[in-house]
Amino acid sequence: MVANADAAPGAEEALTNLIPWQGPIAPRAHLHTDAPTLDLSGTWRFRLVDSPLDAPEGFFDPQFDDTDFVDLAVPSMWQMTDPAGEAPFGRPAYLNVNYPIPVPASDEDIVVPDENPTGCYRHTFDVDGRFTDAERVLLRFEGVDSFARVWLNGVEVGWTKGSRLTSEFDVTAQLRPGRNVLAVAVSQWCDGTFLEDQDMWRMSGIFREVTLLARPRGGIDDLFVHASWADGVATLTIDGPDGAAVTIPELDVTTTCNTEVTIPDAKPWTAETPRLYDATVATDCETVSLRIGFRTVAIEGDVITVNGHKVVFRGVNRHEWDPRTGRTLDEATMRADLELMKRHGVTAIRTSHYPPNARFLDLCDEYGVWVLLECDLETHGFEWGDWQGNPTGDERWYDCLLNRIQRTVERDKNHPCIIGWSMGNESHCGEGIRLMNDWVKHRDPSRFTHYEGDYAHAICDVWSTMYPAMEWVEAVRDRTALPGAEPAAQTSLGLGLPFFMCEFAHAMGNGPGELADYEERCFDPHFDRDRMHGGFIWEWIDHGIDTGRGYAYGGDFAEVLHDSNFVCDGLVMPDRTPSPGLLEFAATMGAVRIEVDGAGLGEGEGITVINRRDFADLSDLQFVWQLVDDGTVIKEGVLDVGALPAHQTWTGGVRLAEAISVTEEISDRMVVVVEARLAEDTIWAQTGHVVARASGLLKPEPLPRPCPPASSGPRRDGHGWVVGPARFDRRGRLVKLGETGIVAPVLDLFRALIDNDRASSRARNSIGGPALAAGLDRLVHTTISVREVGDDLVVVTRSSAAAARDFMTSTWSWRAVHTDDGCEGIHLGLHVEPHGHWPTMLGRIGLTMGLPGEWDTVSWFGLGPNENYPDSQRAATWGRWNCDVAGLQTPYVMPQENGLRQGVHELTIAGPNGGLRVIADGGWPGFAARPWTSKALFKAAHTWDLEPDGHTWLTLDALSAPLGSTSCGPMPIMSHRLYARPAELSATFSLV
Repeated sequence: MVANADAAPGAEEALTNLIPWQGPIAPRAHLHTDAPTLDLSGTWRFRLVDSPLDAPEGFFDPQFDDTDFVDLAVPSMWQMTDPAGEAPFGRPAYLNVNYPIPVPASDEDIVVPDENPTGCYRHTFDVDGRFTDAERVLLRFEGVDSFARVWLNGVEVGWTKGSRLTSEFDVTAQLRPGRNVLAVAVSQWCDGTFLEDQDMWRMSGIFREVTLLARPRGGIDDLFVHASWADGVATLTIDGPDGAAVTIPELDVTTTCNTEVTIPDAKPWTAETPRLYDATVATDCETVSLRIGFRTVAIEGDVITVNGHKVVFRGVNRHEWDPRTGRTLDEATMRADLELMKRHGVTAIRTSHYPPNARFLDLCDEYGVWVLLECDLETHGFEWGDWQGNPTGDERWYDCLLNRIQRTVERDKNHPCIIGWSMGNESHCGEGIRLMNDWVKHRDPSRFTHYEGDYAHAICDVWSTMYPAMEWVEAVRDRTALPGAEPAAQTSLGLGLPFFMCEFAHAMGNGPGELADYEERCFDPHFDRDRMHGGFIWEWIDHGIDTGRGYAYGGDFAEVLHDSNFVCDGLVMPDRTPSPGLLEFAATMGAVRIEVDGAGLGEGEGITVINRRDFADLSDLQFVWQLVDDGTVIKEGVLDVGALPAHQTWTGGVRLAEAISVTEEISDRMVVVVEARLAEDTIWAQTGHVVARASGLLKPEPLPRPCPPASSGPRRDGHGWVVGPARFDRRGRLVKLGETGIVAPVLDLFRALIDNDRASSRARNSIGGPALAAGLDRLVHTTISVREVGDDLVVVTRSSAAAARDFMTSTWSWRAVHTDDGCEGIHLGLHVEPHGHWPTMLGRIGLTMGLPGEWDTVSWFGLGPNENYPDSQRAATWGRWNCDVAGLQTPYVMPQENGLRQGVHELTIAGPNGGLRVIADGGWPGFAARPWTSKALFKAAHTWDLEPDGHTWLTLDALSAPLGSTSCGPMPIMSHRLYARPAELSATFSLV
């Protein structure tokens, strides 16, 4: 343990002395008080220097001439000032695991570089007698990255570390009536940097609020609310000043601090029913306002319960981020996050990997979210040295670790939303973690404790893991041997613990896929696997930085080290636009599940509603059904689901016979759509908001669509062949439809690599590397034969890449036909056959062709309206959809494969001067339409690199690859992987 330092050391020593702070008072709760406070946010004077040793001499003196300083907003992060332009205060740097400064060896003295950017802040403010007459005055910093040395009116009051933790200095002796000058020197690096190696942009500054607080004599410095609920009765004790009056008007409660009272009429707080009661605690000179939620968290056997009921975490990991302000967030942004989460079925948040802005937790109480509150601790970079010298196993650091967890718990202990404390993230495991956990269990035994790195299950209350493979989760669920025993064998200790995934389904770029598979294994959809408690997606938001023309990521700011776009791995885009991944999360993980079985609809059955909530019934929802024929609503009605209790299932159907004429044939474009809509306004959405949706085809299997042959078969001329409205060149390539030239369709096995295809330092396997090595992006197509076979023109091609021995043969059978609208078209029957070994996974098996660029309006019947893939399609609905080509693109921060729509019955791509119609038969392919090729998409590093090339590129997939989560997780499960195999595609093309 470090020595107890009573004397204030100098700045140079303080940066690396392994002492967490000098000067602040003991940590305590943030309380809403009627005592005077002064918000010091606003415009401060600022100067950035290269080192704390370069700070202007005497800059903290009230009389210092700061005309050479510039204005800077506080709170803010200084590197976010015009980062893509002049960047007057340096640029952001993104790292995941690596430290941005040299790492100390085991038992080596801690040092930080002399090149240590330091922001010198000055702020002038006025106070009146409310402050100067107070018994004490505190100066509160809620977040300063990473080391802050503080002066008031020229007198040093202390220094602090712990970037995302509150520090309060007693400035009573330094405060003056009238004008006061506050000065702060903020250094980017200190020993605390080695405890803050989170996967995020590295940037600095006073990025959260600064407040002056007058503390009256006999005031309320701290409170600890203990508000439990069991068997219909609430119990309340508030630790605080003896004799302080406690009042809850709505419950007619009047008591005092340190007195236990029972309240029989109180309603419990849950994330589904966030019932809060306004309360006050008062002395003669101060009144504190509280919002109390009654709830009891317990572990019963191997089950986490709240108020006696098991809870499942349909959660996300949440960094604080804004593309323009970095980790400085206003309340409107925090509310926007929570409203988006609630609208999309998110019930839980892990505060990765630090406590959030204190106001955010007030909002979590209000909106209703389970919170796993994490300490500001991560030492991931020590992994590269086999964890030698890692702080959690080095007693020199233990005071710093304890300081951090104490500040975390004390600040936030009164929030009902917090049901668990996490010691930190990816910091290996040592005695330091045990000390932290022991302190928490002593201070607050009312919540469970968590640390993912506790692989031996010897410290914390729960078992969690990151990015497990499906078979691994199955083993945990079924209590069988773990495949490979990674990351830990299923020991007798582990067998008795609740289980959840603190990180899973890496939401990077186009993904994550396989949510339905994780849901089936870990989210207890059948309510029969007690220990399985769901998990937390990684993560909430893409950390792109707004450049004015698009979003930047790691490496865009000339960093010496960086981890590229690994920082863009969220369910929402940097501007908080929901990604297709968030829509899939809502459809898959949401607490209300609707299933529509097309085969049963004709029998008056086929609709299932499952209430997967843990507490609330479904009386707040209205279930509406519609019968839709190729985009036209024929009939609609309301299902009598009623107040379906939690964990219960309703089954039923609709009266289709009343909607469909007896003479009307049921087509394969008739759909029943069922929606669960909010029946009244909530804090997070208005009446009519769709909570869940599902659809089913009345004819769930493809119907044969025979097209009568045209009167003429293939006809050869001097340029090639003519088949109906189509012209083929001498190599048998389709080059013209009617008078419209096209870029001939060719076999396509490639997709512009998604992030889950790319190799990274965290990926377990590379999909994209072998795909590129196999030349999927550079296939060469050779015509083997062109023959007239009856009414068909049969073309056989061979597709392979330079240096490759594996190849595909494609048999293209073209025939002139009459379409169902009386036009002449051409039918394609395509058969693809692999030859050779083909060990690599394919991106697709299909065809790509180039159409005129002015054909940019798309209408299709199939799954939509958003993109969908084989392992990510629960958010898709059957129907008729319309869009332009630009709208079909999903602008992932790093361009990649996107925009696929599956289940296509019919597709039209048109413009001012005609277009192309595609009718599928025998199967329903997927399609994508883009203004650039897949190769261009693959080569682009940013959205602004993409320029339309004058064509609309149409891809039709007979088979499509899954999305998976391999950028930071396992390979897709075997049943989803697309390897070389025979494939068929059958469709009719005609002009419109």
